[in-house]
Amino acid sequence: MITFIPAGGLGNRMKSMAAAIKMAQATQANIDIIWFQDWGLGCRFDQLFLPLELPKVQLREATFIDKLTRDIPRKHNFFLPKLFESIHYDACLDRIATSKAFYKEFDFIQWSKGRNVWLASDVYFISKEIPDDSFDIYHPIPKLQERIDQAKSRFAPRTVGVHVRRTDNTRSIQNSPTHLFIERMKQEPNTTAFYLATDAEEVKTEMREIFGDRIITSPNKAMRGNLEGMEDALVEMYLLATTQQILGSSCSTYSMTAAAIGRTPLEMIEKK
Repeated sequence: MITFIPAGGLGNRMKSMAAAIKMAQATQANIDIIWFQDWGLGCRFDQLFLPLELPKVQLREATFIDKLTRDIPRKHNFFLPKLFESIHYDACLDRIATSKAFYKEFDFIQWSKGRNVWLASDVYFISKEIPDDSFDIYHPIPKLQERIDQAKSRFAPRTVGVHVRRTDNTRSIQNSPTHLFIERMKQEPNTTAFYLATDAEEVKTEMREIFGDRIITSPNKAMRGNLEGMEDALVEMYLLATTQQILGSSCSTYSMTAAAIGRTPLEMIEKK
């Protein structure tokens, strides 16, 4: 049995869950995925996606008992889960340990084979390359798919996705400044439309002033701590995935996940 805790934001969780499921399939193990809500992702899995229809895969919402026994040990839970996990499982890897092992090319499949293990992650940890079909297991619920389809109907024949990450991603702010996106967008023909996904209202304003009605963007302010904000985040990710090309932010899993979902060419906008 594999007990897996997806960590981080939406893109991180989708990526790490896909890796955990691949690991379980490779070892023919049952996998129990426990979904914890937190400040970075404030909704249930089933409020965004249809159920995962996969053999030996269980995905469930965390209970109060899970928070005391199977959560990632950290300050806010007084590290209480660490005691239970050390007794109940043959081996455990927390989020940081999993990331360190990944960069050292650790063999997670061999590590988990035939054992009762617990691990948490926010990365695609079983290989450096993410297979093209990794995100095919996810399907937005009907009301969100309808929003995606309606917004996509406004796209021009060539629509380029633009993901400008700000607020809580220091490396994106430093390495992918707004002016570099604008310079790259000006290289596109005047017939190109842009689907802009950003967590900064000032970026929407600036780009509308420059590109006018070629900018297609959500009227809602980006928020990730509640259901409405997470619905918007999922809709924007899948809309980016349907564009002809994505201009992404440095060090952003969200950009990379959108590109992987749609098999869409990704160009990272970064300082040279």
